[in-house]
Amino acid sequence: MSRRFAHFSVLLLLAAYITDAGADDKAAYDRRAATRDMNLFQSLDRNNDQAVTKLESHGDLDFGPRFDDMDINRDGIVTRAELLRYVEREHGAVTISAGLAARQ
Repeated sequence: MSRRFAHFSVLLLLAAYITDAGADDKAAYDRRAATRDMNLFQSLDRNNDQAVTKLESHGDLDFGPRFDDMDINRDGIVTRAELLRYVEREHGAVTISAGLAARQ
């Protein structure tokens, strides 16, 4: 009985470790994805007006297909505020996006 309990304890600890590692991996992925989206926005904002138009995003295979998801008010322009809301919703990266917005 004691041996079974020891095996069960080891399995339980291993499962907790794997779950925790998975959460860390997800958080790291979300941070990288949020940073990538913010950097992509900056590179597509060719006239530096803190907005990306449909024309500016045309041809970009990463930003373009998600443009309509980011354009909350459907005016054909993704503003920095809309991008921040998108990043927060998709990546849960409130602190990342807020920190990047504060630097701008």
